[in-house]
Parts: sequence; structure tokens; C-alpha cells
Amino acid sequence: MTLPPTYNPILESSPVARMRWLAPLRAPEPYAALVLVPAFGDLVTIRHGEPVPDARQGTYRHRYLVDISEHRLVLDIPLLSKDASFAFRSRVSLACRVVDPAEVVRRRIDDMSESIYDPLKRKLGQVAKEFDISRFHEAHSALNQEMRSLSGDIAIRLEDIYVELLVDDDEIAKSGRAYRDVERDGRLADHARDRVLENLRRDGAESLLAEMYLREGPRAVLEAIEGVDGAERKELLNVYATVLNRTDPDREPFDFIETERRLVELLSKGSSAPFGGVRSSRVRGTAPATPRGLTASGRESPSPVLPEHVVSERTDTVPTAPPEDEPPGPAPERAPAPKSSRVRGTQAG
Repeated sequence: MTLPPTYNPILESSPVARMRWLAPLRAPEPYAALVLVPAFGDLVTIRHGEPVPDARQGTYRHRYLVDISEHRLVLDIPLLSKDASFAFRSRVSLACRVVDPAEVVRRRIDDMSESIYDPLKRKLGQVAKEFDISRFHEAHSALNQEMRSLSGDIAIRLEDIYVELLVDDDEIAKSGRAYRDVERDGRLADHARDRVLENLRRDGAESLLAEMYLREGPRAVLEAIEGVDGAERKELLNVYATVLNRTDPDREPFDFIETERRLVELLSKGSSAPFGGVRSSRVRGTAPATPRGLTASGRESPSPVLPEHVVSERTDTVPTAPPEDEPPGPAPERAPAPKSSRVRGTQAG
């Protein structure tokens, strides 16, 4: 229900004849009060059921019929916040009624909302200026707390005052839409992230390569695998060269044989890069890898290709005779001619 913005408490206003034998003054209805203006003296107020002095004759010059029933009003009052650049939008709803009809006539109040607007704005403004615009709910509570002590004045009684702080309808629609958009985007992002995590847990880095394949094509995937494979092989070769270069006087050269064997094994077999690297049969589409050291025909597989400086360094560091301080032992048995090694090109016996 839409409430009226205001009302005029003075229902009727008319002059009074000096002689009223045929039309005497009568008491008003229960919802109104009769205010008579005499030639001299104070205003006279007559309520429902009361007798009218000098009803048929007298010195009354004017009569006013004043509405004393209760009315519900709603006032929109802007209130400046602590920062004068911002203001609260307040809507004040209240019940008001006239308690002194003669005072209403004396003040000539013909617009009830206008008569109470300024006093309410001053009262509420003293509270609102203590709060920043961001302290919305605190300001709302403080304003209503202040209104509990307001009851009007001698002419008008104010009751059941409630202050509501408003937000623009456009702002509500925009903020609600923005909230739903953020919530929807967040849920979609969470779903996409969960799916990526599930793929990574299941397939590891290869799931990322699948995504790259779909977006950038097979060439990008092949280049990525080649990069990982090449970096790993380069690191292994550097480690291999470091092992061959060790000249620790406290360690014998044969102490590094196991390490050298392990490095050669890592260089010979498939890479740990995704899909086994570019040398893997999974990428090339060739037959599966055979056991280390053998080809598909059962012959010995070729040694891994090493840089020339690595081969020369290894040749220089491999011992060709027992140390000088080793005691002589029994003469070695005659052995067959040495075969080619996997690293140097001759096979170890």
C-alpha cells in the first residue's frame, strides 16, 4: 500500500456570522476539533461531544475544523555522512496526529510533512554525521535508537518512528548481477582447476602436453619433448665428464667404475622426459625397446654417442696397469684378444 506523502490538518476554514439563530455552531465529529477565533482573547477549541459556548450569537470571527485523527506518513530524507561527499538515503515512516488544534491554527500548518521535515532532518543529521558511509548497519541502528526519544511537540505527536537506510534500485540490480557473475565465474574456474588437477594426478605432465597439442598442434609438443630430452641428456653428459675428470688422490680410478656404468646405462636407455623422450618408440612409432646392450636381432647394441672431449678424458683416466705400489701377483693367464668396448669402441672381456 502506498502511503500519502502528506496531508493538510485543517479540513475547513470559514468566517462566522455574528447572528447564527438558524445555523448555530455545532460540536465536531470524533475525528476533528473545532477551533473558533474570537474578536478578542485566546482561541477556543471544541472537541467532539463538548458544548459550544455562544453557539447562536457571539463575537467569533472565524472557525477552523482541524483533523485530529492519526495519519501514517513516509518521508525521504538525505543525510550527510561523516564525509560530506557522501550521504545516506533514509526513509522515515511514522504516525502523527494533532494534539493541540489551536496551536496548529496559530502556526497555520497546512502541510504536515513539511512541518516535521526540518526538525527530523536536523535530529537525524546529528547522528548520521558521526558515521562513514561504509558503516551502513551501525548508522542504521544509531538512527533508530535516536528516534525512540522523539515524540513531537506541543502541537503534533509523533509515534512509531522507523528509519530505513536505502540503496538505489539500480545499484541493487547491478551489485546483485555483479555478485552472481563473480560467483558463477568462480565456480567455473574451480571446476576447470579441479579437472586440470585430476588430469595431472592421473597422467602427470603428459596431460599438459595433450592440452598443448589441442591448442598449438603437434609441432609444439614435439619441440617441448625435444627440449626436455636434450636438457636431460646434456646434464647426464656433463656429469659423465665430471666423473671421468676426477683426480682425487685418495681414491682409486676403479672406485668410479660403478658410477660410470650407471651413467652409461642412463645414457643408453630411453629418456625420463614425457613419453620417453624423442628417442622412445612411443614417439617414433617403432618397435619396443629391447634389453640394454642388445638389438632386435640379438646382436650387441652400439654404444651411446659421447662428445669427443668426454671420450678422450675417459681414455686418459682409465688405468692401463696396476698401481706401482701393488705387490706382484701370479702371472695372468693367457686371455683371448680383447673385444670392442661399449664406450671406447672395444668390447670388454
